[in-house]
Amino acid sequence: MSHALIVGGTRGLGREVAKMLSAAGHTVSIIGRREPQAQDRDIPRTHFYLGDITDTAVMTKVLGEAVAAHGPLHYLVFSHRFRGESDAWTGELNVSLTSTKAMIEACADHFAPGVDKGIVVVSSALGEYVCERQGLSYHVGKAGLNHMMRFYAVNLGRKGIRVNAVTPFTFLKQESKDFYLNNKPLHDLYEKITPLGRMSNSEDIAKVVAFFCSAQAGFVNGQNIYVDGGLSLVWPETIARNMAGL
Repeated sequence: MSHALIVGGTRGLGREVAKMLSAAGHTVSIIGRREPQAQDRDIPRTHFYLGDITDTAVMTKVLGEAVAAHGPLHYLVFSHRFRGESDAWTGELNVSLTSTKAMIEACADHFAPGVDKGIVVVSSALGEYVCERQGLSYHVGKAGLNHMMRFYAVNLGRKGIRVNAVTPFTFLKQESKDFYLNNKPLHDLYEKITPLGRMSNSEDIAKVVAFFCSAQAGFVNGQNIYVDGGLSLVWPETIARNMAGL
């Protein structure tokens, strides 16, 4: 049975990924800073470990425990993010880059031999675009994460470890869906500007992560898939003219 490790899987997208990988038959180990929700403890073949990715000693210990209990890794998923509890620049780069690098390198020798295996990082559209509501550190962190993915795709590829990224745009998740669904003008705007005519949700994103965590993606390496309903293809001037009625 394959073993998938998720960093940041107790809330949001990571939680949806955990449920989907479990349903596909994987044994799932989740490392998170918070305890799981009560109902999630009943997800089949899923095991929870407390740990902060910035604490190298704790993460090394937890990794060892998970591998000893459930076998070597087949897949490693990063769905964590900086939550703004310290200086934004230092904290973001530490969480998104330094700690992710340390975890990837700690896990590299814990993957199962002779099987499909891969690493998936959840990135952000702001690794490519600029949003005024987010600071510089978030943009730089995600851009760096995208290139880190490409670097490891090359350097871990010889070990048979594929490394890819998934980039969602704004999407509905458990923690935010009420905000968007109760804000009809904003929700309608997203539906209007997205070529597929709706907002994406956690399940849309998790399906792509699950694809990367399968032999179906066995020769896909170093790719970043945008899960945005085609929004990134629309010329910004077109959106602005349509919104302005010009």
